[in-house]
Amino acid sequence: MSEKPLKLRISIPPVEGIEDIPIAAVEVLATKMGYSPDAVQDIVQALTEALVNAVLYSTSDLDVEVVVFAAHTSLIVEVHDRGSGFDVDSVPPPDFDLIAEMGVKNGGFGIHMIKALVDKVEIESTDQGTTVRMSKFLSIPKPILQP
Repeated sequence: MSEKPLKLRISIPPVEGIEDIPIAAVEVLATKMGYSPDAVQDIVQALTEALVNAVLYSTSDLDVEVVVFAAHTSLIVEVHDRGSGFDVDSVPPPDFDLIAEMGVKNGGFGIHMIKALVDKVEIESTDQGTTVRMSKFLSIPKPILQP
């Protein structure tokens, strides 16, 4: 990857199933950047969750926007929707016993999953929409010293 940062912007309609397009683009980019296969899958899973929520909770026909910033040591993916928003601080931690018993019914589990998959998550939500910004850092391997 070059030293110059890359910015990629993809807009998709809030229609179920179309989220595969930006997910595939981010997967290819993360692989080309040198993320491990496990890290690529973490990025893909976090992005999938954010996009599914964006499409599911969109309250308009306006596009969901995915903006990707790729730099030498990080990949930042933003998902912007036009939903009604929510209070980020009111999302309780998941109750894994209840989830095991009843399944995921009340929502909020996805935010915690995203936080577990990437290195940094920032969420801004208003009545005009929500932005989920996910960062995954790429550790640069140190050269092996030769004797």
